[in-house]
Amino acid sequence: MKTLTATETHSVLVANRLDTSAKPGFAFRNPSCAIFYDWHVHPCHQITYARRGTTQVEGPDGHHLLPTAHAIWIPAQTRHRTMICDLDGVSVYFDPACFPHAHTEHVQIFPITTMLQEMLLHTLRWQAGAAEQSPIAQSFFRTLGLLCMEQMQAKTDRLFTLPRATHSSLVRAMDTALANPGLANLTGALQQAGMSERSFRRHFQEETGMTWQDWITQARLFRAAGLLAEGHRVTDVAANVGYASLSAFAKAFTNLMGLSPVHFRNLQT
Repeated sequence: MKTLTATETHSVLVANRLDTSAKPGFAFRNPSCAIFYDWHVHPCHQITYARRGTTQVEGPDGHHLLPTAHAIWIPAQTRHRTMICDLDGVSVYFDPACFPHAHTEHVQIFPITTMLQEMLLHTLRWQAGAAEQSPIAQSFFRTLGLLCMEQMQAKTDRLFTLPRATHSSLVRAMDTALANPGLANLTGALQQAGMSERSFRRHFQEETGMTWQDWITQARLFRAAGLLAEGHRVTDVAANVGYASLSAFAKAFTNLMGLSPVHFRNLQT
């Protein structure tokens, strides 16, 4: 995977005119190679759709996993960084002045219907600056925005999101766990946080809305999704993320993703 610095990331944004806010919007074909963009912001709202491949986005609220047949909403001026793995998809950028105002201010994952898939891919006909003088484009982007809003509002639960804490002790424990979720455990998290188990569990639940066990399980499955998308064997991935039982891993992965690990890997590769 190619990891870009902040300067290299900014250069990519400028080269592809992603630093502009052309009205009413424009589309960008995502690179199919594995690439990790550093922290950055856009002046436009962004919706990235994944027809194939896996993308992970880290934003103010935590980590977000974008699986196949879903899209991610990133509001304008939201600081984030993105890891793309063999993505076949499109990013559509909407000028905030031309987008419905009743949108959410948080990064959100939502499922894509067949109609929305075709509409999102159709936006590739309009590169930055090409749609401003087109009445068809203006109508198309407004309709697309309204339909995406409808999908987002229908899914109020926060799908495929790993929440972030603000308490410095919890952040320290979470960052250590994310570095190697397969080896992370409660004992190590308590040591990193410098808290008693009772205080840790209470603060963790209050800040993330999840128990420690649910959070670390989801962190392991996020890591597993990335490894599977890279083509690693299911048995190797299960062991890497801390599962001694292949059946337990398959059950947990299927519950989160709606697909078995084998099916998910085949879709990506």
